[in-house]
Amino acid sequence: MQVPELTDDAVVELAREGGVAFIPKLSGQRTIALSSLNEAQRQRLVSILEQAFPRGQPPGQASSPGSGDQRYFRIQIIWTGQNQAHYADIIVLVPEQEAPESLVELWQKGEGCVCN
Repeated sequence: MQVPELTDDAVVELAREGGVAFIPKLSGQRTIALSSLNEAQRQRLVSILEQAFPRGQPPGQASSPGSGDQRYFRIQIIWTGQNQAHYADIIVLVPEQEAPESLVELWQKGEGCVCN
């Protein structure tokens, strides 16, 4: 799966999900609006997504992560603009044990990860 073009109206949501017990602190959803990033920060975000996407799958497939007590990262890309009808929201699930370190850092630090 390839990272789609991320326009100014794109919003990336990242959360850690799964496991036997729901513990809100361990979920920690991050929301990053591309409109708030400069070009270098966007490139860093795209680089992180390019590392993560090949390791993930869309939800609802037999091999999708999340069964049993398996934790995974949910990456969701949403386009908020009214003129972006040709973009469909994307959800990719990446198993925690296969997640690149850069994705874990993005989840831990949120926008601060790409703003350094």
